[in-house]
This record gives sequence, C-alpha cells and structure tokens, in this order.
Amino acid sequence: MPLGAFDFAVDPECDPPAAPVFWNAADAPAIVNQIASAHQFGDKVSSIRTLPVVARATDSEFIWLKLDNGAQLVARSFADDADFGVVVPFDDAWAVHLAAADRLYRHLRGLPVEHPLTRQRRQRLKHALRTVDAVHQGATYRMIAVTFYGEPRVSDEPWKTNALKSQIARLAAYGRRMIDKGYRRLLQGKHR
Repeated sequence: MPLGAFDFAVDPECDPPAAPVFWNAADAPAIVNQIASAHQFGDKVSSIRTLPVVARATDSEFIWLKLDNGAQLVARSFADDADFGVVVPFDDAWAVHLAAADRLYRHLRGLPVEHPLTRQRRQRLKHALRTVDAVHQGATYRMIAVTFYGEPRVSDEPWKTNALKSQIARLAAYGRRMIDKGYRRLLQGKHR
C-alpha cells in the first residue's frame, strides 16, 4: 500500500459530490445503525436484500448500505442476505441510537418519518456552508446576499446598514463553526 493511502468504503475515482458518504458508527450514532443477524429472534424482521439501498460499499469485513431515506447501516459482509436486527449499544448516545432505529423502522414500515433537522435548520445550514464556500472563492457578502435573496431585496436599503449584511455575516460565522467542529455535533445527534 502506498504511503498515505488507506482503505475506505468509497471509490476514489468517484466525483466527490456524487460519492456516497459513509460514517463510522462511533462518530455518527445518529446516522449509522449496526446490523446483526436476527435469526435467533424468531420473527423475520426484514432482509438486507429487500432494503431500499441507493449506495453500497464493501471491504473484506463489512458492507455499508445507504438507504433512500439517508439512513446508513453497517453489517458483516457475509450477512448480505441475512435477516437483520438493529444493535443498539449501551453508551452515552443511547437516545440517539434509539431515535435513529425508530426512524429506520418507520421508514421500512411505510410510516411517516420526521427528519432529525427541521426544514429551516437544513436550509440555514446549506446557506451557511455555501456562504463560507463563496467567501473562500472571493465573493463579497453583498454578492452572496444577492444570490440568496435577489437584487431587489438587497437594494431596498443601503448596503452599509442593510439587515441582510448582518445575516450573511452570521451565516458565515455559523458555517465556519460547523466546518471547525460543529458537524461533529450534528453527526452525534446534537442538533442545538
């Protein structure tokens, strides 16, 4: 293996925006659910082969599955056609694991599933990260505000005292915090 290289469950030839992102269960208890064989529990819960999988990756020991609702599952590679149950570790993220397992269960049963982040939080997070990217590319706060809100709304007030200028500055600060360490809180199921 060349220096600096490591095994990972993503094809390095895949275009980054198109590559499925798989997280380690220890880093993202809100996203990743571990799968164990459920044969010993009697009732068949579901088969891995019947899951609505949109992305899959494997290594010698594990398979990573990404479902159409964004849930991610990790299983032993030999369990591809096994019935499964979700393993919920007794750790500090117990409530997060349970909520993720409940979302998976509801999804598989065709029941409504609430996203762990509200639509407004997801939109704010997208705008914050796009703001940071734009600033790194040389865009001004005014240019970013025009992109998000349109020229007429930005031109309603003088830019120097425009409320949107402050809003873009707050988005930039929030985006930087999320990039630095905040994303870890999201992965851990801490949404505040």
